[in-house]
Amino acid sequence: MNLKRKYENNSCTYGILTIPAYGFRCLTLELRDSAELKLKLDCRIPEGSYVLVRGFAQGWPSFPVFKKKPLGFAKKPEFNLTADRYMNLPAGNIALGTKMIDDFTISHSDELANTFKEIFQEVFQKKEIVVLCVYKAKTFRHEDKTYTQFRDKINDFINF
Repeated sequence: MNLKRKYENNSCTYGILTIPAYGFRCLTLELRDSAELKLKLDCRIPEGSYVLVRGFAQGWPSFPVFKKKPLGFAKKPEFNLTADRYMNLPAGNIALGTKMIDDFTISHSDELANTFKEIFQEVFQKKEIVVLCVYKAKTFRHEDKTYTQFRDKINDFINF
């Protein structure tokens, strides 16, 4: 599995998750880049490689979960098939979706969730080793845009 981060602002990060062996591709939403603190709060997992194993999550018994908790996180991160806003994501979690709605929201679908679950049902039945590789795209872009600035612009537009 590959997670290529493509865009971030002061609040969240967008990327593309691919599983090449199954032709799977979707968008991801994560919290912003982490601060250099010992205890990680409101941030995404660092770039690198992570081993995933079979576990119970999102109401599914063959769901990919992190084998080890990344250093500094209170709990193991998870793939989230239902969160649509960055504010609904715990630290380290990765929301999966079909399209970017705005700079802070992603759209998800039941079809995507079912496909993701079916792929890992098959993967874990075959006893394959699953590794998640997280990296930035060559064209990675950062914009200084916070949720409060976005909200203020919407309010200005509405009150015009």
